[in-house]
Amino acid sequence: MTCHLTNPTEGAEKYLFVKEISALCISCHKDAVRLSHPVDMKPSMKIPSDFLLDRKGNLTCNSCHTTHKGSYGKYHLRVASIGEPFCITCHQSLSEGAELHRSTIGSAHMAGSVQSRYWPGSIGGYLDEGSIRCLICHDAIFATESLIGTAVQAGEYDHGGNIGLSHPVGVSYREATVKYKGAYRKLEKLPQEIRLFDGFVGCGSCHNPYGRRHFELVMSNEGSALCFACHMK
Repeated sequence: MTCHLTNPTEGAEKYLFVKEISALCISCHKDAVRLSHPVDMKPSMKIPSDFLLDRKGNLTCNSCHTTHKGSYGKYHLRVASIGEPFCITCHQSLSEGAELHRSTIGSAHMAGSVQSRYWPGSIGGYLDEGSIRCLICHDAIFATESLIGTAVQAGEYDHGGNIGLSHPVGVSYREATVKYKGAYRKLEKLPQEIRLFDGFVGCGSCHNPYGRRHFELVMSNEGSALCFACHMK
């Protein structure tokens, strides 16, 4: 793939790209468009000098990753850390709410792979990496506010005070459409905001930990729009 208008040479003043750097990255890394750390935006906190901003002062893919030599690890990171330690390099506020999610999620891109993991109370359940990360805290013990609702307004969904009454994750959406005919929309009819993980429902199907909406929802649930994105009745 050609990224530069001309071949870069040693000592050249500028390396001109054929398009914006993040758009170049997404040309190949298409799955990074959704459920990923936002790019092409001005950061709200002070960014350490190890991380580069573009000419407009915006955060790009190139802020955290290097495109050539001099990187760390298989993800070509700019500093020698990974997971939560990497995130808190910038996200140092460990306050409650959305910022806490961004500090502790430990990944800028929620993995799309589904791995078979044992989970208490289940036998060989399938959960994607993102859901496993969520349930480490959101288990009705540590992050009870996510499971025990107070006043539920129209168009909102309460996960309930018992994890067993919560919306299921780790279930095959395709199998559900076959088993309960007419109850769910066809896969090809799902809005692009709804993501499945190798065909399985995960926490990231409804929530985006990098998002700005209420409850970090992937789309507005006004009038139960999020619920009806999958459920026909």
